[in-house]
Amino acid sequence: MVQKVYKYIDYLNEISGDQLYEGLLGYGLFSKNIPNFLTSKLFYDFYSNIYCKNKNNPNIIAKGYIKYESIRNINIPRILAIPNPICYGNLCYELSINWDELKEYFRETTKNQLHKISRIHIRKIKNRYEIFQGCYDDTDVNEDDLYEFSINTCHHLFEMNHKDFCIDDFPEPDLLIGNNYIVKADISNCFPSIYTHVIPWALMGKQKAKNNRNYKTDYRNRIDILTRNLKHGETNGILIGPHASNLISEIILVKIDEELYKNEYRYIRKIDDYTCYVKDYNMAEKFLIDLATALKKYDLSLNHKKTEILKLPQASYKDWVRKIKSFVFSDELVKLNTVRSFLDISLELMEQNHENTAILNYAIKILSRKKLTFKAKDYFLKTIHHLILIYPYLIQLLDEKIFEVFKVDKDSIKKVSEDIFTMAEPKNLYEAMSYALYFAIKYNFNIYFNDKNLFEIAKNSKDNILMLLAYLYDKKFNYSKSEKAFIDLAKNLKNDIDEFWLFVYEVLTEKDLDDYWKEMKKNNVSFIK
Repeated sequence: MVQKVYKYIDYLNEISGDQLYEGLLGYGLFSKNIPNFLTSKLFYDFYSNIYCKNKNNPNIIAKGYIKYESIRNINIPRILAIPNPICYGNLCYELSINWDELKEYFRETTKNQLHKISRIHIRKIKNRYEIFQGCYDDTDVNEDDLYEFSINTCHHLFEMNHKDFCIDDFPEPDLLIGNNYIVKADISNCFPSIYTHVIPWALMGKQKAKNNRNYKTDYRNRIDILTRNLKHGETNGILIGPHASNLISEIILVKIDEELYKNEYRYIRKIDDYTCYVKDYNMAEKFLIDLATALKKYDLSLNHKKTEILKLPQASYKDWVRKIKSFVFSDELVKLNTVRSFLDISLELMEQNHENTAILNYAIKILSRKKLTFKAKDYFLKTIHHLILIYPYLIQLLDEKIFEVFKVDKDSIKKVSEDIFTMAEPKNLYEAMSYALYFAIKYNFNIYFNDKNLFEIAKNSKDNILMLLAYLYDKKFNYSKSEKAFIDLAKNLKNDIDEFWLFVYEVLTEKDLDDYWKEMKKNNVSFIK
């Protein structure tokens, strides 16, 4: 099949400056790894219609940010960030008003590419109906999942997947032809290692950027300043979590792509993960040398632990993906023995792959698309109940892929939530505890805390999400018995509001807040859905 050549810029041209602004600020402040109870839509309305319009140039202020630990599939936490909303608004606004210039930069930088190198970047997210209609291979798309997306286009502009690219661009088969080796590489600590001064280096050249540091007349320097203002004004590292960071990283990484492509390397990149196709082993080694050299120009380095050269041919899917995909569900209504066999195979594959819980994650998503008999569903739910207490990473899937899909009854959700909290509390797994409280609030049930005081647990955690959900839980079920304690805690933390702004802002009233926080409260801005 001859496919139409699509370039990186085609996707960016689908987005206007206003859409970029709304997507990044209204729907991209909070990472999807956080329990789904937060929104920045009201803040976007406030910032756009009131705050920003009252400023000739939004204040350039440097603030701190909220840290949030999210468990990954390797059971090692990733530190996510929730930036100060005004600082984040300033950055999103600057990016949006200069969007035409940025698109021209991306167009010039990628214009010679015959395939789209960058696979995951800021783009207009296709709704699931468009994906289903357009994919060459729709095996990963279930038509039953489309009801929610069949009418409305998604507002956010970033997802950690690239399924919608299958509509128009799947370059891997073409890249394989004539090549004998494949090189896997990634950048060491990519986002935390990005030096913000590199942004203008990429946009205008290093020497020119060093000679021109005027932020008042040059938007490229303003992007540098506003990016570091999300992180105490520090030049080292950009935040993981807010969607604007993914646009910032692309400004730098496409420049590296341009250099490597000119050297006739043919590869794809998924944020900071590279997969390059080469003719021989010497060229594979040369790619790694040239990649390391190109990265060094922007103060980045290779992660040598994740670098490998593999002889082709290689399976198009990882071995465990292929084995799971090849499992045959013979009946439309899946029975108990079939579910048991499928989960057994998934667990065996996980053990063979160093307890990589991404395998279970994938298996759960497949079963969530199936129709199960009563006994099969009961077995599946109890098995998942068992597994999440061992692998807390899976808790993020519970609501969307289990509770909602299978219409799990409230008593069962309560039992799961209590067990999660009991498991997580002595281990200080604040994310897991937060999910337990989120489920309790959403599905309207009390949790038994083993005679422990929820306020004290939340206070000692110093975790914004857990503290805020504990406060909301207390308001809902304890008739505000601890409300004064939460308010006093918020007042005490107000001195460190940069690191606790979400909790402090939502708990305190207008009279207890200052500056733009007071103005936001006066205009009924809340970050809670």
